[in-house]
Amino acid sequence: MTNIAIAGAGAMGSRIGSYIKQAGYSVTLIDTWEDHVRAINTNGLEVQTETDTYTVNIPAILPTEVTESFDFIIILTKAMQSESMIQELYNRGAIHQDTAILTMMNGLGHDERFKKIVPHSQIFLAVTMWTAGMRGPGQILLEGQGSIEFQRADGQVDHRTEAINKIFNDAGLNAKVSNNVFQSIWSKATLNSVLNPLCSILNKTIYEFGSYEHTRAMVQPIIEEIVAVGQTRGVTLDAEALLKKIEAAYPKETQGLHYPSMHQDLYHGRYTEVDYLNGQISQYGREANIPTPNNDMLTHLIHQLEMKYVK
Repeated sequence: MTNIAIAGAGAMGSRIGSYIKQAGYSVTLIDTWEDHVRAINTNGLEVQTETDTYTVNIPAILPTEVTESFDFIIILTKAMQSESMIQELYNRGAIHQDTAILTMMNGLGHDERFKKIVPHSQIFLAVTMWTAGMRGPGQILLEGQGSIEFQRADGQVDHRTEAINKIFNDAGLNAKVSNNVFQSIWSKATLNSVLNPLCSILNKTIYEFGSYEHTRAMVQPIIEEIVAVGQTRGVTLDAEALLKKIEAAYPKETQGLHYPSMHQDLYHGRYTEVDYLNGQISQYGREANIPTPNNDMLTHLIHQLEMKYVK
């Protein structure tokens, strides 16, 4: 895999792309944010860490400027932009018959949407614990460590699997090939489907939300719906383990001082990914005739708030 693209070069895409570039690979950042693309091409990508600030020289282009094909494309747009991004890349010849397309976006159902455009055998799914933040156009903030777990969406292993694993680990991204990436994706989606909408609706940090003495009574019904729906999709989830994972995020020394990404999007006037979290759970529930009233309501409440904050 000699030619790599990061499609969606926001904070996370820029982090992943800069690490792979620094490992000696050919990487192109693709993003629709013109100021960001222009800043990277003019001044390089400015990276600030806990201890250092440095610049990575890496090419950046708009999707409409793509003129070549790539062997490996990592999709890190917002979920609602991913299909249009892949369609644009496909239309512009960026995807050939052996291109590996990997997504590590939050949410559920990405492979089902992607395979409407490209063969299922070319799609890889990943879940990541890396984080990143934007400081401005061409500027990112990187803190902490993370990992990546990935698998071909149809469960098969091919020559691209080991190639991707090598790229990620050459870049220090702590990757491993999963035997059941759907388990990890649903586990992370459960955490996001609980903390993201509730903290957004209540306008609270994760710590503030967790400090309420009856938080468990709020959280457990949501988890129970997700566990029931997951079972119909062939994913077995442990409700008690999921509850403990969510509660482990409450302390200030873990994630407690942070607002979830949905909160950040909503109160900065951007549409959220709720339809790919709670909304997707509701959709799967309807298909399986399983009631999901809690996830239905959370989806509606977030959309109500979008009507207020997104102009």
